[in-house]
Amino acid sequence: MDLPLEAFAFLALGLFAFPEDDKRMHFLAGAATAETARRVGFTPLQTCGATLALGIAKEAWDATGRGQVEAKDAIATAAGCGVTIR
Repeated sequence: MDLPLEAFAFLALGLFAFPEDDKRMHFLAGAATAETARRVGFTPLQTCGATLALGIAKEAWDATGRGQVEAKDAIATAAGCGVTIR
């Protein structure tokens, strides 16, 4: 992986920012999405937009009766875009 040290530090600190395991998983999903988007050429703004869209899409999926809708889940997913900030 070619993530800079700062990104790993942000990711590690981000995991502690969300005490619930569910929020940590959302953060990691956002970070993985951000890194994938960055590698395919998205700008940092586009990357953060993609992670926010992913978080909203997941909550929309939950709203169909497949889970519990929580705005904090979408926020935790979007927070994963921080790995693209340089």
